[in-house]
Amino acid sequence: MRARAIDHEARKKGFPVERSYAQQYRGPEANMLKRFFRSELGAQLPIKAGGTVALAPSTRVPDINSVYGNVVDRKKWYWYDTLKLIPGATVTTTPYSFFATGIGQADPYNPTANTIKTKLETNINPPGNQFSSPYDMVLNNLGFLFSSDNRLYDIKQIMKYCYLEFKILDKIFFEGHLWRHPPGAGLSGFSTRTSESFYNNGIPAPGEIYHFGNWAKYIPPLTRFSLTLTFPESVGTAMSTLTSDETANGQVTTSLPTLLTSNQGGNGIWLIAFMNGLSDGPVQ
Repeated sequence: MRARAIDHEARKKGFPVERSYAQQYRGPEANMLKRFFRSELGAQLPIKAGGTVALAPSTRVPDINSVYGNVVDRKKWYWYDTLKLIPGATVTTTPYSFFATGIGQADPYNPTANTIKTKLETNINPPGNQFSSPYDMVLNNLGFLFSSDNRLYDIKQIMKYCYLEFKILDKIFFEGHLWRHPPGAGLSGFSTRTSESFYNNGIPAPGEIYHFGNWAKYIPPLTRFSLTLTFPESVGTAMSTLTSDETANGQVTTSLPTLLTSNQGGNGIWLIAFMNGLSDGPVQ
């Protein structure tokens, strides 16, 4: 009786039944399959029966071009965005916002006017600060990766004098310093060239991250989130005296942190922020 009921439901939904589902599923699995076919989802999911792709109910031919409603492709994923500062730049007290500018929009921090962000800089879609449906995320960790050609002095100016805030809606879920969120990625190696070196935030190993574990955060589609870096104090306010490096490089106590100029060997800052975790996307 159970087998006939399952097969009947399958045929009603337009699925080919070349081999009885009862031969493939028994006991609790059969009950689950029966409930599945009776659900709204069952009418849309491309199920293989006996090795045959399910046919579209209306045309009775395979439909590989449709996006199936209520079905998602869940995968490991990371969303990323990039902050670029030119050599000699002095940071501002206005927070720097990651994920606020999507692909195809003008980069607000690029000194060349109307420079458009591409997938080199970000994979977030407009309008930014949210995921378009059906995209969402279970956030397992945040990471910050400096480009390997960034000078150590400039990296220290960023990591020493700024703090981050990560919000979902208006609630702060994570805040503090960049060193707490190593990327677990980057270059590793050695060079025989004189005075060549590179530095980063942490160790380039995937396991060397701040993993949120049971405290991972879910960000639904169309739900606002934000990640900002803020430099709230001048160097003199943060420290009563400058370091020898800061003095040698012309930093003054009344100024906010300033990067090395090109003449001082500076390359500016190229900082990638990313969100690692699980993400849902559309299914064809």
